[in-house]
Amino acid sequence: MSWMAALDYRQGASHRRAGIPCQDFGRLALPDENTVIAAFADGAGSARFSHLGARAAVDAALPWIRERIADAPGLRGAVSRLSPERLFDGLTNTVQAAIRETANDNRLSLDDLACTLTVVALAPNGVSVAQIGDGIVVARLSHQDYTLLIQPDRGEYANETSFVTDPDAADRLRVRSLEGPVRFVSAATDGLAAVSVDNRAQTPHAPFFSPIDLFTRQSGSALEVHDGIRAFLASDRLSAKVEDDLTLMVCGWRGLDG
Repeated sequence: MSWMAALDYRQGASHRRAGIPCQDFGRLALPDENTVIAAFADGAGSARFSHLGARAAVDAALPWIRERIADAPGLRGAVSRLSPERLFDGLTNTVQAAIRETANDNRLSLDDLACTLTVVALAPNGVSVAQIGDGIVVARLSHQDYTLLIQPDRGEYANETSFVTDPDAADRLRVRSLEGPVRFVSAATDGLAAVSVDNRAQTPHAPFFSPIDLFTRQSGSALEVHDGIRAFLASDRLSAKVEDDLTLMVCGWRGLDG
């Protein structure tokens, strides 16, 4: 029994046309066969160098959460003994320090590197999430429906959200954990929101996640999962609906039940 897990990101068509770098960045790791950790960031469209901020945020967040879990290992297949509030305490300061260093190295301001951030840590019997911004994290427990773990922060106006570079980012960090037999987790930047979330009900769009869920659990390797999501992000069918940068993470548990 183990996870089939992968993450990929892709430059959107609108950014390719405009010559703007991909402002999404993400990474995923498996500290052991029972645990998956991932971090991804979406650079602010209004910040010219937000792609640098997104990379700095992820490069700081992923080793940080790995260390936190190692210091407080979970019980009975859970992510950690800590509550999500304690597990993610200090995340914002750590990430801001890394982005500030990148800004100083490039003679930029912190706002020039503005980005969102989502961090996910999961084990067979629990998932914990921390988020600043409008990312999407969906989970499914064994034989249950899909659950949107945190409502994306849309802000007061259209296309507005919070960034990890904001002065009050620590106060805006939202965390949640879900305990139980986790069988599927998917996460994405807001570029996929239009096709993956019912905006009226703010619930996951099951026809989007169900095929990905099935594909992930039936795949023979993580490489097969990665190739599959890479092909999906580059597909003409998706490109016809979405022009923004895209990040997609999928994790399926290869256990005895569904």
